[in-house]
Amino acid sequence: MRLSQSVLLIAAVIGWSSLTPLPAFAQAPPTGPLVLHLPSSARTAALANAWVAGRDQDVIFHNPAQLIGARSGFDLSLARLGPASTMVSMGSIYTGGKWSATFGWGAQLVGFNADAATYPYSPDVTRAEGERSGTSALFTLGGAIVYKGFRVGAAAKYVSDIASPAPTVLNPVRINQHLLLADVGVARNLFRGAAAIVFQNIGRHSRDGGVTLPIPRQVALGWSMVRGAGPFDLGVFTQVAHRKGWTTPAAGVEVGYGWLEGYSVMFRAGARRAETDAEKPISLGAAFTMDRLTVEYALRMFDGGRTSNGVTLRWR
Repeated sequence: MRLSQSVLLIAAVIGWSSLTPLPAFAQAPPTGPLVLHLPSSARTAALANAWVAGRDQDVIFHNPAQLIGARSGFDLSLARLGPASTMVSMGSIYTGGKWSATFGWGAQLVGFNADAATYPYSPDVTRAEGERSGTSALFTLGGAIVYKGFRVGAAAKYVSDIASPAPTVLNPVRINQHLLLADVGVARNLFRGAAAIVFQNIGRHSRDGGVTLPIPRQVALGWSMVRGAGPFDLGVFTQVAHRKGWTTPAAGVEVGYGWLEGYSVMFRAGARRAETDAEKPISLGAAFTMDRLTVEYALRMFDGGRTSNGVTLRWR
């Protein structure tokens, strides 16, 4: 496929993802914890979080089956989600063993200040500057093997939401949710790319102190392709995720160019059905690689000209 044909195909997929009318709610039904709704790195944010068939360490948060073949190394991501909200994310992958056994771990920590919004928190809460100090955390450990040509993976996740109101708030309600969840995924090479399916956030809904926390249990199906196109490196990532009352199509594209061995630049764009009315469907990003170090940047846009900025450092 020529580069021009690939770009036209990607543009069509991205346009469909952002413009196709879908049934049910105008925005996603509230589920939590908050950290489960945020991109794990600058790369996934720039590519509209379409990462069920992703290709690097971030797959530990999206589909453990794709740990097979992902580059080993260490990732560290920092994101400024809003005026009073920050996220730190990290992870690594280790390979070796029978059946191409691969293992990975990941952690995400989000600090935010919530207003009087009801719980569970919408991703919009990261735009607020309220009186309730909150933390949302995710720790995951997973592994994958190859069996009869299929990559099969599973991951266990500990997630939590903790929020404490300021002393000046009358009748304060403390949020203190802790859950154990699981992801199970399968992937296989298909049509010169990778097709994948994952069942995410398998577990029971939680209730603590009169506060109910519905879990975003969902299934996601996707396909990705990474290949050379003349002097360029082209990547295409697509996904459709569905949970009760909500379906989200997403797609992203990245185009890279290397002028010396070990040196390259990458530009990214993505589109998806946003979970809230405040978020714009389009995201952008770029990356620069110098030898073993890669620096990535992502820009997400919201109403009123507000933005969210993220940076990821990758070392391999």
